[in-house]
Amino acid sequence: MHACFKLGGWCRIVNSYAKGYSAERELVHTLSGMGYMTIRAPRSGRIGLPSPDVIAAKGGRLIVFEVKFRESAFTVSSDQLQELVQWKEKAGAITYIACKISRKGWKFIPLDVVIANNGNIGKKFIQDKGIPIEEI
Repeated sequence: MHACFKLGGWCRIVNSYAKGYSAERELVHTLSGMGYMTIRAPRSGRIGLPSPDVIAAKGGRLIVFEVKFRESAFTVSSDQLQELVQWKEKAGAITYIACKISRKGWKFIPLDVVIANNGNIGKKFIQDKGIPIEEI
């Protein structure tokens, strides 16, 4: 019997993780193609240290991303926001929530804008506040 049938909701969690992993990997390769040195922090939230999903550097600029792939509105946890704040304050990193939108590509929302909206992100918010990858 397939694990999805045996464990009920477990399959949905695995599928969600797989989509997130795929989005993170895609962003790493896209930024690399733009000349950035990049790294993906595997299972970033599980090591007990502030670690974003993706780190990119180019020309003395350090950019860190919390990557989200969602079909509907969501809230970035306060823990994830605070980890990005630490990267901004301690490392001088530029910080974004990177939103992968199905069939529409990437939009990047500056951390301060997300914090001002209490971590809440919806389609209209992404449309109004998100910037394209060429502008990061």
